[in-house]
Amino acid sequence: MQSSPSFSFVTANAKMADVLSHHNHLINLLPRLGVPLGFGEKTVGQVCEENHVSLPLLLLVFNVYVRPDFVPDVDDLRQCPIEEIVDYLKASHKDYLEYSFPHIENHLRGVVQDWNVKYRTSITMFFEEYKKEVDHHFKYEEKHVFPFVQNLLKHTATSKDASKVWQFEKQHSNIEDKLRDFTSLLVKYVPEDVSQRERINMLNNIFSLSDDIEKHAIIEEKILLPYIKILMDDEKL
Repeated sequence: MQSSPSFSFVTANAKMADVLSHHNHLINLLPRLGVPLGFGEKTVGQVCEENHVSLPLLLLVFNVYVRPDFVPDVDDLRQCPIEEIVDYLKASHKDYLEYSFPHIENHLRGVVQDWNVKYRTSITMFFEEYKKEVDHHFKYEEKHVFPFVQNLLKHTATSKDASKVWQFEKQHSNIEDKLRDFTSLLVKYVPEDVSQRERINMLNNIFSLSDDIEKHAIIEEKILLPYIKILMDDEKL
C-alpha cells in the first residue's frame, strides 16, 4: 500500500487540502493570509495565485508552524518582500486582539461566574495582565519596529532607531512566561466543582492560543529580525 505524504515541509506543489488535513492548526492562519476555504484539489501554489496571496510568504509562515527546526536562509527571505511579512504580522495582531482574546475571555467569563470570589478574581486578573502584556508588545512593534522597516526601505533608517528593534526581541520571554504561569494556575486551582468538560475545553483554548503566540514570536525571531539585519547590512548600518 502506498503511504501518504508526511507534509513535514510544505511546498508549492502540495495540495492545500492535504496540507491542512495533516496540520489542521494551519487553518487559523488562513484569514491572516487572506486565503478563503474551499480548495478542491488545488495545490498551495494554485490557491495562492488565484487569491493573490504571496506564495513565498505563505510557505515561510506555514513552515515555521510545521517545522520547529525550520530556519529560512537569506535566499528564502529575499524571495518575500519584507512589507508582506509586516502586513502578515499586523493582520495577526488584529486577529489576536479582535478574535482570539475575546473568544477566550467570553469562555472564561462563562466558566468562572459561579466560582468562589477568590479564584474568580485571581484568574480573571491574571488573564487581564497577560492580555495587557501582549497588547503592549504589539503596540511597541507597531510603533518602533514596523516604522523602522519602512525607513530601511526608504533608506532613511539610523542606527539609533535600530536599538529599539533589538529591545523588542527581549519582550518575547516575558509574554511566554506569563502565559505559562496562567495555564499553570488554571491546571492547579480550577475548583473541582467546575465541569470536567468545561475545564478541559477552556484549557484547550488557552493552550492553543499559547502555541499560536509562541509561533508568532518565532516568525518575528526567525523571519522578521533576520530580514531586518540583512537590510541593515545592505544599508551598512
